[in-house]
Amino acid sequence: MFKAYVMIKRKPGTTLEEFITYYENKHAPLAVKMVPGLRRYVRHYLRNWENGTYRSDMEAPYDVVTEIWFDDRAAFDVGMAHLTSPETAAVIGADEEKVFDRQSITFLTVDDERETDPSEFI
Repeated sequence: MFKAYVMIKRKPGTTLEEFITYYENKHAPLAVKMVPGLRRYVRHYLRNWENGTYRSDMEAPYDVVTEIWFDDRAAFDVGMAHLTSPETAAVIGADEEKVFDRQSITFLTVDDERETDPSEFI
């Protein structure tokens, strides 16, 4: 599998709950339909957490980290070529404009080496 992360901040003036509701009910279904070869589409919404050691007084730079999975790099390249085609980009962009800070959108590809079982270190 080939995986990428997409990190997004909500548009100023949009609450996190409004952002989540829109993303889940409008944008995610649209994205799944518009990107060929997509095998998995997982949204991780970020919330501050503190416990006395870790601080939570700073706003996170992103509100969601979205994982997109494809069979391989070639399938990813096909999906991204379609996503960035003028016709698809116009539809997706118009939808993103509603709640996303489009300047914040960051795509990163991921090289997963392996999962680590914590018991390996004990």
